[in-house]
Amino acid sequence: MTRILAILGGLGAGAALMYLFDPNGGRRRRALIRDKAVGVSNDLRQGINAKTHDLANRTRGLMHEAKSMVPGTGSGTTEKADQPI
Repeated sequence: MTRILAILGGLGAGAALMYLFDPNGGRRRRALIRDKAVGVSNDLRQGINAKTHDLANRTRGLMHEAKSMVPGTGSGTTEKADQPI
């Protein structure tokens, strides 16, 4: 059974290589695969950046809440924040 799976795997790999390195359409197929990979990479990077930004904002909010609960620190705002720009 293992031998049959190895043969089928080899045939599949050969067919995939033949599909990608076809002289007529292989270049276009490889470019499509590359473009999709770049798109997925960009989406992943953008998602990670958004989650990181959200986590930073939540952490900042928690710090302000904790600071406002400590006696003697006032509402947690600084004097600079109260001044108009």
